[in-house]
Amino acid sequence: VTKILTSGESSNKNLTPLKPAAVTLVEIAKVMKRSTQVTMADVVSFAGAEAIESSGGPRIAVQLGKLDPATTKEASGTNYPNLEDGERATIVPAFKKSGLTEREVAILFGALRAMDTVVSEIQPQEEEEQEENEMGDKDIFIPSSFGGPSDIYGKKLTEMKMDNSAFLSIKSDLKKSPKSVPSVFQDEKVAEWALGYYVDKKKAFANDLPSCYEKLMSLGQRYTGGKVGSLLGGGDDNF
Repeated sequence: VTKILTSGESSNKNLTPLKPAAVTLVEIAKVMKRSTQVTMADVVSFAGAEAIESSGGPRIAVQLGKLDPATTKEASGTNYPNLEDGERATIVPAFKKSGLTEREVAILFGALRAMDTVVSEIQPQEEEEQEENEMGDKDIFIPSSFGGPSDIYGKKLTEMKMDNSAFLSIKSDLKKSPKSVPSVFQDEKVAEWALGYYVDKKKAFANDLPSCYEKLMSLGQRYTGGKVGSLLGGGDDNF
């Protein structure tokens, strides 16, 4: 998050579209830290899981206790692939270097396509001016342990369920307008999973998405106990 917020637009154009999300994550972290001990890495994990579920995906249990990096290297645009365009030349090698496979690429970019579809169908509404509370903050939804699912996890953006429709859409668009589809799906092994497996299985995608997301979020150092210094210190840079 720090890398995104401190990146320069000219040299880090691939990070620029992520800045609004990074600002929101910082705001959420500030509110949560008033009542619980949480790291930015935990907030990022929560946010991703919430985005998936609110877009019709499965509920994903998030493992807490992941440490933030001890240091933040200067962000370089050449080090960060363009996730919006799905550049296969950089994304697939980056996933494999991190210990993930083409299967995870297919699942995660399938989820991104499904979420993009949900967002594109939302009718724009006029934003109501939110009043600041006694702490000087505007309302931000924080998960609760009480009430029904909508109270605990927040409202969903759609009543639709994530299934193979995202891959059916990708398969159709590849025939009509290949440039509109992230180029990762033109990778042979990614295509085998996306267009040769998940496209024909309605429930397999949603069933495999939680474990895939957990693999992604488990990258980097995690706090598991020990000396107080290890908790107050930091992790590595593998985030």
